[in-house]
Amino acid sequence: MQRFPAFARALVIASGIPVVVLAANVAIATLTPADALAVDALASAASLALFAVAAATLGREPIAVRLGLGAGRLSYARVAIGALGVVALSHAAEGILEWSGATSPGLARFDEALAGLPLSQIGLPLFALAIGSACGEEIFFRGLLQRGLAPRLGRSLAIALGAAAFGAAHGDLAHAAAAALLGLYLGVLADAADSIRAAIVAHALNNALALLEVTNELHIPEGPLVTPLAIAVSLTLACVAIGSVRRSVGADPVLQSPPSAAD
Repeated sequence: MQRFPAFARALVIASGIPVVVLAANVAIATLTPADALAVDALASAASLALFAVAAATLGREPIAVRLGLGAGRLSYARVAIGALGVVALSHAAEGILEWSGATSPGLARFDEALAGLPLSQIGLPLFALAIGSACGEEIFFRGLLQRGLAPRLGRSLAIALGAAAFGAAHGDLAHAAAAALLGLYLGVLADAADSIRAAIVAHALNNALALLEVTNELHIPEGPLVTPLAIAVSLTLACVAIGSVRRSVGADPVLQSPPSAAD
């Protein structure tokens, strides 16, 4: 009986998910492709966040602690380095997809809806795809899922499973593979920070820059030598960035062994 109030609160919070989805589906029918994409992203992000908060309500820890919403242990400079690293990794993933000839309906929809979008119409998509998606997805995948699995399975496996789920949520195989790679990076960043705030900042910056690149029709240089070189440079920058972040917190937080019962 003592658990009932928490269960009731969780049920009330989770009941907002179908309301959000229904409202988004009604609104999308009347919107431009760019705004429809934005509303769809907001609805997905809100649903993930609501589910995560509802699930966290059932635990013993405060919601902010359970989901890793605290300040964390990284300095602003290290958060910035981590964020730049995920941008580099994102460009590497994009280059790999282009070099391999893989196609992604999800990414194609993103490009078609936003390419050439005027500055006067960029507000809602920028907010939804940068702030909204970053917050909702990080709260769920790195906050609820990764932090929930880590005590049971260990940090490394929790990061891997969170990244796999993050990739699967992005639909088609090409987009899922790229998202899973980014999910691994964001998982390590969140683990190093002991907070999801750094991952939210990195995720938001990456999405915002991706949107601005598409709206301004900027593309990574291509060519038989240029593309692999750009991929190699981007991967190197990403590795240097996350290595710097991990070193800043001392011992490697991902590979540390959990304390034994005797400790």
